[in-house]
Amino acid sequence: MDYQKISADDHIDLGYLPPDLWTDRVPKELRDRAPRVEDQGDKGEIWVCDGESWGDYRGERWFARKQRSYLALDRGGVAEAGRPVDPAKRLVDMDRDGVEASVMFPPILPMQVADPVLRNAVNVAYNDWALEFASPSPKRLLPVARVAPEDPVAATNELLRVAKTGRLQEVSFLVNDVTTSMYLEDWDPFWSAAEETGVIVSYHVGGSDRNRSITTLVKEMKGTSRPPAFDLGLSNGATTFLEPFAGLFIFGTLERHPKLKVVLAESGTGWIPAVVQEMDLRYKRLFETKSASDIGLKELPSDLFKRQVWATYQADFVGLQLIPFFGDGHMMWASDYPHPDSTWPNSQAVVEQETAHLSPDMQRKIVRDNAVALYGLE
Repeated sequence: MDYQKISADDHIDLGYLPPDLWTDRVPKELRDRAPRVEDQGDKGEIWVCDGESWGDYRGERWFARKQRSYLALDRGGVAEAGRPVDPAKRLVDMDRDGVEASVMFPPILPMQVADPVLRNAVNVAYNDWALEFASPSPKRLLPVARVAPEDPVAATNELLRVAKTGRLQEVSFLVNDVTTSMYLEDWDPFWSAAEETGVIVSYHVGGSDRNRSITTLVKEMKGTSRPPAFDLGLSNGATTFLEPFAGLFIFGTLERHPKLKVVLAESGTGWIPAVVQEMDLRYKRLFETKSASDIGLKELPSDLFKRQVWATYQADFVGLQLIPFFGDGHMMWASDYPHPDSTWPNSQAVVEQETAHLSPDMQRKIVRDNAVALYGLE
């Protein structure tokens, strides 16, 4: 390939964030409850907020552990504390992988905060920090803003605030925390604001544990006589996306907001055409017993999908066989840097192998041009 790739889903993880990010940025009256790093002895250094543990702080002590998660950074021989949030080093890693621009999603851990005032302050502080982090190379480092799914008013206000920056083009919800209430009347102002400002709304894998998921089953049965051998990742084989994705159609959210743009991030793509096909079938069957005037939805789900929904993948050979059903303008490659599942630093070889059956024009669309068009990149 004689062009650089655009990675439509990379990460800024909680573990690498500066330990003073929130204590320096939230209002003074909230700082004693703000997210901070605490030394918990044998447990290591842990991010905590208002008495709740969030996850590991991946400083020097974490990287010195004999037993720790294996990362893409290890695969690339550059495992070190803070590397993904050092703009200069991150750009070096992008260059190494042939990536010109990186869409960087906020942490995918739940990071739940019960107090709405503190929760909103946490989100504002993160979004402001992310803008500063990306400022050395704003055309290459593209941060995604964090908004809360618990509060439609706060989510709307934060979307409008970040839209005014002109640089935060996308807000993200963790898909496990998307609820049916987000498609009801209280959330209408949020979806209208996203449509009017052009801010993209994404559902990204992650968030709270879901009851009876394969992942929780693996945890529950660890140490039993017949434990499951492996889980299916945070998306549980993309099943965590199913209800939130379908909700956009069956509650009329996409149809009411025809200029709204939605990204399914790290969802994979192979499952999507089958679900869209099923929604088309169910929609058409409504007309067997009802007249058109009795059916509130007027557009075919597949038409809405091809107009308004994008999805990312990092390795999905099956999905790449289904482009005629998916729509060639809405599938976007991603490296998932710096996660263990990332293709970094071997993305070029993975992309070439998985897209070998596609025409050069189609390869370029998926690896670069679709993201360029969606994000308005030069």
